[in-house]
Amino acid sequence: MDIVNSFEIENEVFYYYDLKKLTNENKRLEKLPIVLKILLESNLRKATNKEQFEQIINSFENRRNDKISFYPSRLVLEEFSELPIFIDLAVLREKVDILGGDLKKVNPQILIDLIIDNRFLEENVKSSKESEYNLVEEKYHFIKWASHNFTNLRIIPPGSGICNQVNLEFLSTILHVERKDNKFFLYPETILGTDTHATMINSLGVLGFRIDSIESQLAILGLPVKIDFPKVLGINIFGKLNNAVTSSDLVTFLIEKLKNSNINGELVEFFGEGLEYLTLEDRSFISIAAPKYNASCSYFAIDNKTIRYFKKTRGNEDYGKLIKTYLENQGLFYTNEILDYDKIIDFDLSTVYPDIKDKKNLNESLINLKKFPLMKKGNFLKDGDIVLSLLFTSKLSLHHLIHSLLLAKKAVTLGIKVNKNINAKFVIDTNIKKEHLESLNLIRYIEDLGFEIKYDEYHFNSSEIDEDIKKDILTNNLNLCSISSQNIDYLENSMNLIKSNYIVSSSLVVFFSLVGNVKFDFENDVIEIIDNKAVYLNDIWPTNEEVVSYLGKVDYTLYKEIYKDIYKGNEFWQNLNIELSNTYNWNQDSTYIQASQIITQENFISDLRIENAEILALFADNISTEQILPSKNISLYSPTARYLEEKGIKSFEYNDFESRYGNFEVMIRNLFDTSEVKNMMISKEGGYTIDYETHEIVPIFEKALKSKSENIPQIIIAGKDFGKGKTKYWAIRALKIIGVDIIIAKSFDEKYRKNLINFGILPLEFVDDDIESIKLKGNEKITIINEKIKEKSIIDAIIKKESINISIELKCRLDNDEEVNYYKEGGVLNFLFKNILNSSL
Repeated sequence: MDIVNSFEIENEVFYYYDLKKLTNENKRLEKLPIVLKILLESNLRKATNKEQFEQIINSFENRRNDKISFYPSRLVLEEFSELPIFIDLAVLREKVDILGGDLKKVNPQILIDLIIDNRFLEENVKSSKESEYNLVEEKYHFIKWASHNFTNLRIIPPGSGICNQVNLEFLSTILHVERKDNKFFLYPETILGTDTHATMINSLGVLGFRIDSIESQLAILGLPVKIDFPKVLGINIFGKLNNAVTSSDLVTFLIEKLKNSNINGELVEFFGEGLEYLTLEDRSFISIAAPKYNASCSYFAIDNKTIRYFKKTRGNEDYGKLIKTYLENQGLFYTNEILDYDKIIDFDLSTVYPDIKDKKNLNESLINLKKFPLMKKGNFLKDGDIVLSLLFTSKLSLHHLIHSLLLAKKAVTLGIKVNKNINAKFVIDTNIKKEHLESLNLIRYIEDLGFEIKYDEYHFNSSEIDEDIKKDILTNNLNLCSISSQNIDYLENSMNLIKSNYIVSSSLVVFFSLVGNVKFDFENDVIEIIDNKAVYLNDIWPTNEEVVSYLGKVDYTLYKEIYKDIYKGNEFWQNLNIELSNTYNWNQDSTYIQASQIITQENFISDLRIENAEILALFADNISTEQILPSKNISLYSPTARYLEEKGIKSFEYNDFESRYGNFEVMIRNLFDTSEVKNMMISKEGGYTIDYETHEIVPIFEKALKSKSENIPQIIIAGKDFGKGKTKYWAIRALKIIGVDIIIAKSFDEKYRKNLINFGILPLEFVDDDIESIKLKGNEKITIINEKIKEKSIIDAIIKKESINISIELKCRLDNDEEVNYYKEGGVLNFLFKNILNSSL
């Protein structure tokens, strides 16, 4: 079925894969949630034949538990977490260069944005630690070389901002434009990211997922990410907010509700009339929090609010029109229609109350301050009185700041001031927030109200409390309070004076500063009597419409100023000189970056033939990736420490394993190097084994490399659930480098099993046996010969144990034809590298 269509804007024709053509003929697809329509479009666009096309439609019609593909249009990577993949590509360039191939074809297969956050302040590093300066310089030097040599790679150099913020405010385009057959094709932008806040982009209507470094490598080299057909949970937001409730309270309550909704990896999609209360910044907080409530992502479909934000931050009216036209043509623009969700959860805004947290117990929200005990009175203070209020702009959206300052403006207009006993501070953390608020003429109201303006991070000290107040507190043992918009340690040396400390919304910081005591009834209590008229909360509480009106006045040209030189970088980056060479000039003395070993299996594996393999290690149950590759600091006298000492690195310059992520020599020495793991072949804890030739206890990596040089196969044997825990790139890659070709276990963590295949390591499982039943000691030899490798097949193995041979059965954990084919190619990464190599020759 041909579903290609087109439309014209400003005399330019754009083509797209028309979902409405499809849904007109397949009514069951018409009510698909928008996230599923985006996935449907990408899968159909990538279909290569009619059979595949129809299979995709069938999967989405029936929403079966099939595997579908996620095709990213772009990857967003932070800092140096993906350094090994670029090192691999640089090594591949060398191979192509030696063989006389085309270096220009060795590139990432999709667009990558690598955002280098300021983890180190380079101008200070050199004066503090030479080792840290070398770390920054060597990594930046390599990345800058990569930016000049690889297409499809954009580097956002240091000094540009935080990864997810740069992506939201500048990089994301919402639509991806691709030139194909001399036509411009449009499709939704889809993003993968390794940063913990990768899901933030869903607030902009861009479908994005967080992935681990191994999955990102596969995507960089051209493979889609395979996912189970997702369930979609619809969140219906309706009703009206109560007095004293802000959108920040709404965000907090919504996240808490989702945490208690037994979400298990579903995609969450929001709809309902209550969305009008959520700014795009509010939506971003909810989207960032998706992992906290176990959702794969929290998605907000694109609406007029999204388009306005996009046009203002990018300053492109015509492109905004293009986005809206495409989305409306596709049925992807938000219309508040109830779609065919797997489940709907209703969220009534009237159930939301001001979020007030006790600083001593942050898990206890909704503290009922009306029940605050009032027992003691002093000369001019009593229990529950507020003596300190701190309003911080950091971590606050512009929407919340404007609401707070409009509250201050209304109070000032009526002649209400901050309570005389309160030390009130307003702390502005960035120049752009200061400029925004000054352009709206709002800062003066918070100052007129009685707040002192501060322009840096602020720490309260007890010396700032008035002496009369101190005396009243101490003499009468009063339980006085502080109110803050942020959980920071601002009560240095003053906990003995201020006993009750609360974290509230920014607007409630302002409000409580007016009333002076935490025991206040928002519905009924009077703030102050002005001209014989009682002033209540409703009289000064800004409406959502008032806040939106001010947001419309924001000068978004400031974003142009911020991002105009985004690719330029700071002075450190600009002064970093690199050789303009087609291949990288490796520094053999570097302890941070070294050329890796990539293509590990040149020949296609047609059968399994392992003869007289040695056992490298025997491990018990539940060996985690953290035990396989510990992330602790480099300890003295460890194999890694000896390597660094040989390179002239002293103990105070070791840094940690994460900082040396680009050096495989470091990572292989770190294998099993923790007292939390023990090789059952020896009595010593950590990453050691026995060399039965010399009868010495040696590091595992050392014995493995020796056997590898002698072409002796190496096998690791373990108990149940081998490889559980967080995915770690080097917890598999390092094993492959030292020559481990097979791991036999009672069972594997499923993700670890798949990643073993990605790197060309064969996972085999005991059928009826285990380490204990066979009474393995580690000095046995193992032979495994199988003429045909098949999915889930049973393989015979012979264990040569002293004077006898023991035959056992092992289950091949290549679970489908795809995994079998990739293993035969030496692993998925090996297969992709070879494809790039071959296309370059």
